[in-house]
Amino acid sequence: MNKKIKFSSLLKNASSLIDIFDFYKKNFPEKKFLFSKDKESWSGKKFEEIGINIDKIINSFTKLGLKKGDRVFLLSSNRIEWVEFDIAIMSVGGITVPAFVTNNLDDNEFIIKNSSPKIIIFENDNILKKNLLILKNFDRSKIITIEKHHNFLNYHSISSEEKKRVKKKNISINDISTIIYTSGTSGKPKGVTLSHKALIHNLFASLNIIKDFEIDTERFISFLPLSHSYERMAGLYFPLLIGAEIYFCSSLDKLMNEVKEIKPTIFSGVPRLFENIFKKIKSQINKAGFLKRIILNICFNGFEANPPDKLRKYLSQIFIFLFLRTAVRRIFGGNIKALISGGAALSPQIGLFFNKIGLTLLQGYGQTEAAPLISCNTKKFNDPNTVGFPVKDVEIKIAVDGEILVKGANVMTGYWKNKKLTSQTIKKRWLYTGDLGFLDKMGRLVINGRKKDLIVTSGGDNISVQKIETKLLEQVEIEQAVVFGDNKPFLIALLVVQDSKNKNIYTELIQKVNTSLNSLEKIRKFLLLKEKFTYENGFLTQTHKIKRDRVYMQFKEDIERLYK
Repeated sequence: MNKKIKFSSLLKNASSLIDIFDFYKKNFPEKKFLFSKDKESWSGKKFEEIGINIDKIINSFTKLGLKKGDRVFLLSSNRIEWVEFDIAIMSVGGITVPAFVTNNLDDNEFIIKNSSPKIIIFENDNILKKNLLILKNFDRSKIITIEKHHNFLNYHSISSEEKKRVKKKNISINDISTIIYTSGTSGKPKGVTLSHKALIHNLFASLNIIKDFEIDTERFISFLPLSHSYERMAGLYFPLLIGAEIYFCSSLDKLMNEVKEIKPTIFSGVPRLFENIFKKIKSQINKAGFLKRIILNICFNGFEANPPDKLRKYLSQIFIFLFLRTAVRRIFGGNIKALISGGAALSPQIGLFFNKIGLTLLQGYGQTEAAPLISCNTKKFNDPNTVGFPVKDVEIKIAVDGEILVKGANVMTGYWKNKKLTSQTIKKRWLYTGDLGFLDKMGRLVINGRKKDLIVTSGGDNISVQKIETKLLEQVEIEQAVVFGDNKPFLIALLVVQDSKNKNIYTELIQKVNTSLNSLEKIRKFLLLKEKFTYENGFLTQTHKIKRDRVYMQFKEDIERLYK
């Protein structure tokens, strides 16, 4: 396949994801695109086969009266059928409203009431049963299940129908493609409306970042929820743009084993995953023999931005090549060209670690409201202390109070049915991100934290907790950390650890972290927690951001006792 011809053609003609899919269906019908695991083996669906199924779904949508602008609520885990339904919805001019399978009923009820879908799609009987309680007045004939169900229209019955000629709607680049409800760290979900134009802009901006890696036949593994804008773009739409293969991870528990089977060439993940790998390696070093431990610690000392002497820097590079590079590459299957980190802030130390061992890790910055990509490092300009230059045709400026403002074709059209919040968030075409940062001398963006996470102490000092929490998470023994101190005389931390009974270990760790912080940022007291924050227990968003408000309310009494 001639990539240059392909991309120039798409750049000239594509006005939606449908155009890109149709390009591949027409020109590469036999090429396998989507893969799933059946027992122990992976099987893939060709573009032609997927296209036939999409056409059958479109015919079913037409029978159900789906029209341009109508919403379709889609509640399913990542799978091939999710993609087919999504493209089919867009093909008739509909609007996909995806939801997380881990949502509680209140969230789903809010999203359904707010978006007023014409059709609802559930993955299986279990999800259907849970959500029928909130669908008392919904037309049962317009509920579809992906897995077989005797009482409802289902994917199997749709795909078994005869192939018929499909008439697709004319889609304008300015039409709304999807409404993504942000999980957020507090409050009710907000429906972010994204146009086809915003998605297309993000796709080609992403291509501009990755082009230095000599795109060929690439492999991706999709494991983050497709309901989230980050995975939808990085794990589905961008691989589609470059004609890559997408493998849907069968479960998060099997992720790293399946990575070794698939051998992806581009891997998109969240900071938490890279942090865990980093900590696992450090933990294994601590358990190694005396000589090997000395050698590997020299490697790690070489990850400092400015090593204390040239000899240590030289030795570290030799030992990295001999002892670490191959082993860590093997964790990702051995064929990795690029690692992409997004969804939250990544510790510069961890970014530096992966880059030093020869695995290029690019940290990006984005928001669902920006479809989501705003800036990203590149292979040529890769500084883990920043999140890179603004992507092509996107402007960034910093407000007087340090808030990051963004303008470009990637910005949402607004929040669904919420003009007040839209007017507060978009002013004179500038998106007010709520994030704090600055542009360095080269014009690269540096993130300082969130405005709402800015702590104002009782002494009137403003402190961003992101830097402090990042320092805490660099410690192998600390799994999760949340810092509080708003309207208080000093900062405290809630730490999720493995050994919550041995407080002395963590007292020493806190003292170690405090040496790298100024007097206002130092942690004075802390509380050890054994149970992890997860999205199942309601403390994490889908991209592993901690819901600070929820944590505070849960541990309010414990926090207040630390100040007595």
